[in-house]
Amino acid sequence: MQLSQVPVQIVEAWATSGSKTNPIPVPSQVGITPGAASWTTGFPPLCDTPLISGGIPPSMQDMNGGLFQMSAIDVWMCAGGGFPYNSAFQTAIGGYPKGARVLMASGNGYWVSTTDNNVTDPDTGGAGWAASDENAITALTGPVTATGPGSAAATITPTGVTAGSYTGANITVNAAGQVTAAANGGSGFNCVRTSKTGTYVTGTTYTNSTEAAVCEEVMYSSLLASECTGANAYLTASVDGVVVASCGVSNECQGTNSMSFWVPAGSTFEVTYGTFGSTPSSTTVTWTEVSFTL
Repeated sequence: MQLSQVPVQIVEAWATSGSKTNPIPVPSQVGITPGAASWTTGFPPLCDTPLISGGIPPSMQDMNGGLFQMSAIDVWMCAGGGFPYNSAFQTAIGGYPKGARVLMASGNGYWVSTTDNNVTDPDTGGAGWAASDENAITALTGPVTATGPGSAAATITPTGVTAGSYTGANITVNAAGQVTAAANGGSGFNCVRTSKTGTYVTGTTYTNSTEAAVCEEVMYSSLLASECTGANAYLTASVDGVVVASCGVSNECQGTNSMSFWVPAGSTFEVTYGTFGSTPSSTTVTWTEVSFTL
């Protein structure tokens, strides 16, 4: 058949306003109401018996009643209507067959029976039912793609960035949070000296209250190597309570050498002094705050 062959839809049930028996009873009416029709026997044998022999002609009301019930269903289906789960109906037919579709109680979709003789109620979580995929997403487009129906693996559209580890990375992030460009930067960061100085001393916790990260450069110029026993004096830098740098005063932090570390905006930092051997004569260190570049 072709789409152009679609029949004319029925807009009203047969004998809607006519005289009819409604509904037609399901059990046979033989022996109950002579000549009455039923869904079990249709018109009984008495309606096929000659009147001279005691027969009774078919009833117009029964004919109209049967046609009314059937055509009412046709009208409903022509309108695209579906039928919700019906406990009495499923009991009468012995349960819904596999593949049967029943309208969800919400009216927003259909349940499909996955088993024969299904007597459970899908709207209350009954077994043997699955939501129809008529309204399911069958494809994803954009940065994440996938095609259905059924289970499908999602694919993230590559941004062109080479997978791997980057040192001191310079990156570009788009509005979706994807890294669209990445390149190696410097090895960590380099502190660049400026004229800005701080009055920071060891053993005190400070907070970087600026809106940008700062770089701290510590040089232990006030302590001579001769004041350390066996070159065992050292300095430790902590940011938010985590040790990030350390150096030995008698060599790495002496003279023109220094220890540098950066502090994110809002973080706390502290430099502590300690020894592995004897305590030197001076234990207070002051240092300079400088700018930094990555």
